[in-house]
Amino acid sequence: MVIGHSISNADGVIQVIDAPVATMLQRDRDQLIGMSYMSITHPDDLAVNLTKVAALRSNGQSAKIRKRYIGGTGNIILMEVQVSRLAGCDGGYLVGTLSTIDDTDELEMAPYRMWRRARDFLDVMRARDAILGADLFADHAWTILLLTYVAEAEGRIASTATIAEHLALSPTTISRWLRVLQSKALFEPALPDIDALQLTQSGMKKVEQLLDQRLALPVA
Repeated sequence: MVIGHSISNADGVIQVIDAPVATMLQRDRDQLIGMSYMSITHPDDLAVNLTKVAALRSNGQSAKIRKRYIGGTGNIILMEVQVSRLAGCDGGYLVGTLSTIDDTDELEMAPYRMWRRARDFLDVMRARDAILGADLFADHAWTILLLTYVAEAEGRIASTATIAEHLALSPTTISRWLRVLQSKALFEPALPDIDALQLTQSGMKKVEQLLDQRLALPVA
């Protein structure tokens, strides 16, 4: 359930925050304005949070971040933030829409099932290459999509370097495949000086469509 919004400057310092969000974070609005969101983010979630925010393009696709906040009384508060970067002076602004997670177990079921299936695909492909030889297969585009999907599901950032290492291909070859995938609107355009890969909303939806397919078995 959406509880409100916040606006931070490019450095993550909160400029505006809705009262319900402040209440959820166990603080007054006046306390939060002028604070960095980094100072109230759980330390174990900070690196992923910073990496995802750094990968945001001005006026581009938003990113969904599930993270833990440290409440004013010291409680750990789990929330989901849909954050986007708006262009403007001094680096623009970060706009966040914050939502509660009412039933974590139920909410996690569909994402967990998709993540598990993607991992299973990768495990089978890894075993296939080891047993039959990787030179027999060239499904690089699908592997890149799966690796990026799994990384996002696990709160990690996929990069050209990590995918090149997984596929035992050169970063140049991976970059060529990424340009093809970007031309199909499956990946966000590359950012200068940031090796962070991100599926588009359309790319995410199409990967999940494939992961959700069930094969029809013939009846004897």
